[in-house]
Amino acid sequence: MANESVDVVVAGSGNAAMAAAVAAHEAGARVLVLEKAPYSHRGGNSRFSSGATLRHAHNGIQDLKGYVHSLQTLPASEVESYDIPPYPKDVFYRDLMRVTKGLADPDLAALLVNESQPTLRWMVGLGHELELLYEGTVVVGGRRKWPATGLAAHPKDGGAGLIDSWLRIAQQKGIEVRLETRVTRLLVTGRNAVCGVEILGAQGRQEISSKAVVLACGGFEANPQARAAHLGPGWDIARVRGTRYNTGEGLWMALAIGAQPAGHWSSLHCSTIDANAPLMEGKYLQFENRGTNTNRKGWVLGITVNTLGQRYFDEGEHFANYTYAKTGPMMLQQPEGIVYQIYDAKTSNLVSSEYQHQTWVVADTIADLAQKLEIHPQALEKTVREFNAAVVEDRPLDRTICDGRHTEGVWPPKSNWAQKIDTPPYKACAVTAGITFTYGGLKVNPRMQVFDVQESPIPGLYAAGEMTGGFFYHNYPSGSGIPRGFVTGRIAGGNAATDPS
Repeated sequence: MANESVDVVVAGSGNAAMAAAVAAHEAGARVLVLEKAPYSHRGGNSRFSSGATLRHAHNGIQDLKGYVHSLQTLPASEVESYDIPPYPKDVFYRDLMRVTKGLADPDLAALLVNESQPTLRWMVGLGHELELLYEGTVVVGGRRKWPATGLAAHPKDGGAGLIDSWLRIAQQKGIEVRLETRVTRLLVTGRNAVCGVEILGAQGRQEISSKAVVLACGGFEANPQARAAHLGPGWDIARVRGTRYNTGEGLWMALAIGAQPAGHWSSLHCSTIDANAPLMEGKYLQFENRGTNTNRKGWVLGITVNTLGQRYFDEGEHFANYTYAKTGPMMLQQPEGIVYQIYDAKTSNLVSSEYQHQTWVVADTIADLAQKLEIHPQALEKTVREFNAAVVEDRPLDRTICDGRHTEGVWPPKSNWAQKIDTPPYKACAVTAGITFTYGGLKVNPRMQVFDVQESPIPGLYAAGEMTGGFFYHNYPSGSGIPRGFVTGRIAGGNAATDPS
């Protein structure tokens, strides 16, 4: 017999989980949120998203004024000097399909695109505060210009602020969030309808009955064994940028009752971080105070070489926001899994503030830089010489657009923002692969119902956030993970509360 009973159980306490919990509460359900992490690590991966950028469809500054608080408090004269390109729904959809090589589920992709702004407005109505995102902007002729990437807003205080805001809203609404409590098993009826969960917490093992369960407890990126099994050799020793608590239990317990896997199980979001980052929770060198962000996304302004002194990818393929999630796997395939970003005096001062605490390797010649990096000097000199000779200087550098300033006659090419590496001092930093989240998940429909292997929804079971398969393949457009979480969470929670049991 169950020890207690609620209407909806939500597993997880990140952005997707809390959106589900609040939506279910608004629909009249008694909700219990279960989180296996302690208070200091609550919030899942969402807490590690420093900017928590919000890719969403909008019509430019007139739309943003309606829900971005900082736009409502700035002087009108300043706002009038802002150039924020609109990001229409069709462009968002096209970007999502382009970077996923056309494999994203069309219905789920359309859901994310269409519900991104309405859900943001719902969140603002609940009490979340949004601010303008200034990263990547440039001032030209007295006007501040935003890159044409669709990224213009983020939650106040980033991911940590987003989670704190969600938990404050939950507390105001009387939603219980029970920490250090692990969901160990889904309870099912004889007809395989989910009717609760088994948990392991301070009181030992218990059962909680419920009308529905929302699984929003992330993927398996912090599980070395699962990474090796699904991603391949070497992935078990890769660094993890986010929470150490996303180890896949929610996925396994759903699969155990016949849920259908979906998505790209052999791929993941994996970006470029400082080579000195910790093995777990490596987004920051000091997790406790969120000190020293380890993101290193400035490669579009320089070149990147492996330990053999060779370039191995197109650093200017597109904005880093569209390519950074796939750079990690390419990096891990290089010798030793370590590579070096190289800049000269023209570009090193243009990289983002994330590099402000970077320990640079500095030299006045490429040969000296190579020796300090323990790369054969002739190899690196050859790479730089051939790259410089290939740069076509037919237009000025423009970081706000894909400027077409490219290379010719060198492989790999650089398609945009190509500049010669010819002005000392030369600077380099060591970077490596940092795992964020896995792409494999559970098959869901646009109502976030989880499907079984016979293509039928499992009664009482819903999924949200990183547990949903079908959104991302190979890559993802930067800033779409947090919106995927709150869009799917809101839908899952609302339906879990109102669907007939």
